[in-house]
Order: sequence, then C-alpha cells, then structure tokens
Amino acid sequence: MKVLSLRIRGKMAHFRRYYSNSSALTYSVPPRTTIVGMLAGLLGYERDSYYELFNLDQCQIAIANAAPIKKMVQKLNLLMIKNFNDVNGSQDNHSQTATELVLPQNIRTGMLDYRVWIHHCDPNIMGKLESIISPSSQAYYSQGISLALGTAWNLGWMKFDGIFEGNEVREAAMVNIDSIIPARLMNEISVPDDGAVLYRLVKEDLPLEFDMDRRLTTRGKGSMIINLLENPIHAHVGEYVRLEDNTSIIWMQ
Repeated sequence: MKVLSLRIRGKMAHFRRYYSNSSALTYSVPPRTTIVGMLAGLLGYERDSYYELFNLDQCQIAIANAAPIKKMVQKLNLLMIKNFNDVNGSQDNHSQTATELVLPQNIRTGMLDYRVWIHHCDPNIMGKLESIISPSSQAYYSQGISLALGTAWNLGWMKFDGIFEGNEVREAAMVNIDSIIPARLMNEISVPDDGAVLYRLVKEDLPLEFDMDRRLTTRGKGSMIINLLENPIHAHVGEYVRLEDNTSIIWMQ
C-alpha cells in the first residue's frame, strides 16, 4: 500500500462544527471532509463534484497533531456584506459572534502542525497528488500558497513529508499509534506511571463523508480519540497500518 505523507501548518485554525450556530465552535483537528476538500482543490475539482471519488471506500486518510494545541474563544465582529462596496463595513447590522480558535501552545514562537497520511485506490490520483505536493513541483511547494485551515482568513501551507509503503495489520495488540484513533477500534489506553509520556485526550465526533447532496452518509460521522499533544497514544487496538518508517496509523472511519 502506497501512503502519501504531508504536513499542514499555520498559526490559527477554525474547523467549524457543522451543528454550531450562535457560537462558532471548532474541531481540534481538520475533519476528514476538510482534508478531502483540500485535496480536491489541489486537483482542480469543482465544489461538491468529488464526494464519490473520495468516499471511504476509495480514499483512506489519517491525521495527527505534530505539535501541541490549545483552544481560545474570541468575539469576532462580522459584517453584513451584500455587495463589494460593503466590505468597508458601511452596512448596518454587524454581529459579534463568539468564535473558537485552534492555536499553538505559544502563538508567538509555535505553529499548528498537522501530519496527514493519504492512500487512494486510484494510482493516477496518487500520482497527481505526489507531483503537485512534492518538492520537485515549483507550482505548489511554497509557504506563500493560499491554503486555509478551515475559514479563509486562517492561512496556512502544506509541506511534502514523503511516500511510504504501508502494511495493514489486523490483529489486536498494544501499539504506539501516531494518528488519532477511532473510538470503536480502541480497547484500552496505557499511561506510563513515570509520566514519561503525556496525554491530553479528547473525544470528538468528526464528519467523515458526504453524499452528492452534501449530507452526511449513514457512515459519515465517527467518534475519534485525539491527543492534543504531539505524543503517540499507546493503545490496544484491533487493526492499524504500519508504515516503513515505523509509524503506526489508523484510518479515520
């Protein structure tokens, strides 16, 4: 199995929870649907045209925090925009909305750093993604690329991390899992008594897959165990993927 590894980095992120309304809450990591949207944008697909091509049967995605994160709520003054001339804020009915942001632990010196692993059943798509993201491509390999971590004002960039061979392991074992873990596949978490490895675990229900009407499918949402720190989780799991660089990941499903 060929697995493409990349990093998504930036200073701030807001991955809005689809059910939040008056308060704009955020997921801790980019949901699978957000990563799919980034990949489809790189490949030039029109909006809402790629859901079947990147469904859970065709494309596997795993993600992890490679740097510790925190959340903070700020009030944002949202403008009423009806045409281009309203961008200066001349319209009435501004609204202050409590907005939750994902930030690095130290916003002055740190940055958000998400590690993403991708496998697509279509080798042509894998080849196109590799050619676009790899360092040999001058069209994308730039920190100045217009990539957003959720909303458009949270600018970020993407960095190629390598191509690895992966092997699926379908046996229960205690393993250091580098990615976030689907809750239904986790049986136990081991926490060292000496405190050598620290966890800050949260469980979030992330959207995974849309149908062509942009609705969650019957399997389109999954509970994930997320470590807000950069350490792998030593857990007893039923299945995982072992990469040639000794990284162990579990696909979001």
